[in-house]
Amino acid sequence: MSVNNELLNTHNQYQIETVVIDDETSFTLAYSSQIKLLPANGGIRWRNYASRQQQEEEAIMLAQRMSLKHGLYNTGFSGGKIVVNSKRSPQEQPAVLEAIGALLNRYGGTMFTGCDINTGNREMDYLRQFTPWILNAMDSPQVDTSVATGYGVWSSMKKVLTLRLNHLPRARIAIHGMGKVGTEVAKQSLLFGCEVTAYDINPAAQFPAGVRRVSEEELWAQPSEVLCIASMSNVLNAQNIEQLNTRWVVSSANSPFNTPQAEQRLLARGIHYLPDYVSNAGAVICDSIEMAFTDRYNQMNQEQVNAYVHSVIGAKTEELLQRAQLLNCDIGQLLQPIKSAAMVA
Repeated sequence: MSVNNELLNTHNQYQIETVVIDDETSFTLAYSSQIKLLPANGGIRWRNYASRQQQEEEAIMLAQRMSLKHGLYNTGFSGGKIVVNSKRSPQEQPAVLEAIGALLNRYGGTMFTGCDINTGNREMDYLRQFTPWILNAMDSPQVDTSVATGYGVWSSMKKVLTLRLNHLPRARIAIHGMGKVGTEVAKQSLLFGCEVTAYDINPAAQFPAGVRRVSEEELWAQPSEVLCIASMSNVLNAQNIEQLNTRWVVSSANSPFNTPQAEQRLLARGIHYLPDYVSNAGAVICDSIEMAFTDRYNQMNQEQVNAYVHSVIGAKTEELLQRAQLLNCDIGQLLQPIKSAAMVA
């Protein structure tokens, strides 16, 4: 294995460092300049990108979204992210995780990581052999932070249903993506009495009993009160936004719109949007507990962690819904100062 660490670059006040493993594999660490004051925190996303530029731009975008979450919930962290660009799976390339461990060690506790798309507990267990800078409930096997994230998304959705949709009986929920997060959202929606339909790109994905599986086109077009994006970033675009037949979009995916214009078009159509960094902060809230209250966190079970996440995200969502209603504006407008600060942090 030949590892080549490229020099740090600055992009809109976010630092990036790209490590080249071989001709087909590299990874990028992106983090906010606030790392000088607060340690950065963000998971490892593992995908195949078309170019190095796309890989680095995704890392910067995700670090920015992490900054928004950390800032909004005062977690004690700044934004960071690690993005791996490879055609092969993590299981096929353990050397990449070893190189990530070496990089984290060099940062010496100013960058913490955990799971993200295509990485999970198995990868974190392996990575832990090489670095201690991981926050992923490693000493709390009874806690799954992805489930906590889903529960946090549900807490936002429940506030929308109760405060803006007047406890609508049999509210219709549409979910794009049925991984751990989408599955938890579906389970809680069913328990609340909602009708749930969902789509997943994987034909073998398992859906909870009571969830009606539909095609992606059906999911966009069917009437719903809340559409939950629980799949990938950049899913909503100029084309499918015109097909949407929903009243609210609540996202667990970071940056669900592929362009700012797509988000503007959604709002112009009269569809409300609860920004993703409000609803999908469950994992970073878990990280904040693990960091500040380590002993207590290691004793907590999933139900207790879910309850904590629910209380924090539910309270923030309720506050923002009430403030936006009083000011007759979108929640995004309320959060624009925070968003602007994160873009240049």
